Amino acid sequence: MRDKPFGLQIWVIMTAFLIFITGIITVVLVSYVSVDVLINLIRLLVILSIVNICIAKFISTKITEPLRYLEKKVRKIASKEWEDPIFLDRGDEFGKLASSINMMQESLKKMEMEEEVFLQSVSHDLKTPIMVIHSYSQALADKVYLNDSFEETVAVIIKEAKSLEKKVEKLLYLNSLDYILERTSEFKQMNIKTVLENLVERFSMVHGRVTIQPDLVDLYVWGNEEELTVALENILENNMRYAATTIWITASVVWEHAKERVEILLENDGPPIEAGSFDQLFNHFYKGKNGKFGLGLFITKKIIQFHEGEVNAENKGSRVAFKISLPQAAK
Repeated sequence: MRDKPFGLQIWVIMTAFLIFITGIITVVLVSYVSVDVLINLIRLLVILSIVNICIAKFISTKITEPLRYLEKKVRKIASKEWEDPIFLDRGDEFGKLASSINMMQESLKKMEMEEEVFLQSVSHDLKTPIMVIHSYSQALADKVYLNDSFEETVAVIIKEAKSLEKKVEKLLYLNSLDYILERTSEFKQMNIKTVLENLVERFSMVHGRVTIQPDLVDLYVWGNEEELTVALENILENNMRYAATTIWITASVVWEHAKERVEILLENDGPPIEAGSFDQLFNHFYKGKNGKFGLGLFITKKIIQFHEGEVNAENKGSRVAFKISLPQAAK
């Protein structure tokens, strides 16, 4: 019966109950009344049973009517046929279910719109370096050089190719991130100082215009070292992009949520973050002032949250600060 319509189930149960009661009454009266009276009673009970069966059918139909209505609406939502909010003027469970479905529909509509904008903008973001590479390659074929320099023209192509490669890598990494994070067997105790020192050394060699000043001590966390390195690298890369002259990195132990946690603070002397951007900064749909999407910061947030940590940004006086908090592991 469980695979049958709910209305049919209610009708069958009510009908079976009424027939059962009718049978009990008939059996009890057999010993006390004459045959003629019994026949008349049986006829009356049969009529009443038929009436009761019809009533049971009507009741089951009325009970399941809002369910059938909601089912049609949910099927349309599943097909992304967005409609006006469901109106069900009821204060019972059906009314609450309709309100929940309305909330779900609004969330799905918003998500679909954000994803559409995101995909369009990412496509445009990827198309730009492709167009530059194509144009400069055609120029090389025509022997037309930037500033009459073959080397400068090739350098532009190489730069745009690296930019395109980096963007594609982030998109592919984001697509596989959930699977990567599930590999908890690769979790181990790691020294945050060592990870940050390696990143500082690497970035200092590539980006000479910005000075990085680390102030680190040996602090340990438990997690996937490769993925946490990616998270910290994305934050440092963001600081490097906007810093005017200097980036400060510190790590310390703080007391949060009744536990000792490792707090990593990255600060730069770049322009302050807009006041209305803090909540959206780590959202992969967020588009910055330069028209680029913050996939790196979104990846960082996802990795940190998976490790039961927190990440946020704030303006601190003349500096912009990114704070990462992770559970501390025993040495």
